[in-house]
Amino acid sequence: MVGLSALPSKSDASRSADHVGGIDRVLIVEDELLIALDVELTLQAAGYEVVGTAAREDEAVAMALEARPDLMVVDLRLADGGSGRRVAERVRAEIDVALVFASGNLDPAMRASLLPLDPLATLSKPYDATELLRVIAAA
Repeated sequence: MVGLSALPSKSDASRSADHVGGIDRVLIVEDELLIALDVELTLQAAGYEVVGTAAREDEAVAMALEARPDLMVVDLRLADGGSGRRVAERVRAEIDVALVFASGNLDPAMRASLLPLDPLATLSKPYDATELLRVIAAA
């Protein structure tokens, strides 16, 4: 599970140096409040700027188009029947943004269906902080 206990200890100076020319600003699209908060704290502790957290499809699209993040961490199933995949498609039609998908239901067919969106990764829940941070750092 995502959590601060798995984070490496880094100074503030080395955190900002890690992000030069890479991913700095992240939007979290997650309808489970505790998971969203955990991901947010994990990313902030690693030196990333979290530009917002959205639980619903339309809210996520509006936030992304306004904040223009470098990366979106997107749950595939959102509140009120929303779709993280549709969020990614709608946002990508307007801006260039990197994607990491997360879901508790990532079977091989689902993973294959996401390939046209060219995600950095598809993570199965629960995932740990080092896994998410490793994917972002490799971007």
